[in-house]
Amino acid sequence: MISCQTELICLHCGDVTPHTIFYASLYIKRTMCNQCSFTLEKPVTKLMQQYVHNIPARAWSLTYRLKIEALSHPILFTLSLPKRVAHKPFELTREFVEVCL
Repeated sequence: MISCQTELICLHCGDVTPHTIFYASLYIKRTMCNQCSFTLEKPVTKLMQQYVHNIPARAWSLTYRLKIEALSHPILFTLSLPKRVAHKPFELTREFVEVCL
C-alpha cells in the first residue's frame, strides 16, 4: 500500500491538519489525521466497484499502448512480450488483493 502526506480539514478536529492518505492500487483507501488519528476508510465494496469499473478502460489503454510500442520498436516489443504476458496476471492479482484487504 502506498501513502502520502497532505493537509486537509479534519472532520474530528475541525482544523487544517496533516493527514496521511493510503492508496490501494490507484484508489484512495483510507485517510488518517496525523494530529488526532481520526480515520475515514472507504468500504471494500466501493473500492472493488471502482476497480472493476476501470478494467475495460485500462484494457483499452493497454492495447493502444502495445500497438504504438509494437509499431515503433518491433524487435524490443517482441522480445519483451513473453515476460509481460506472464507478469500481467500476477500484477492484476496483486492489485485486486490490495483493493480487497
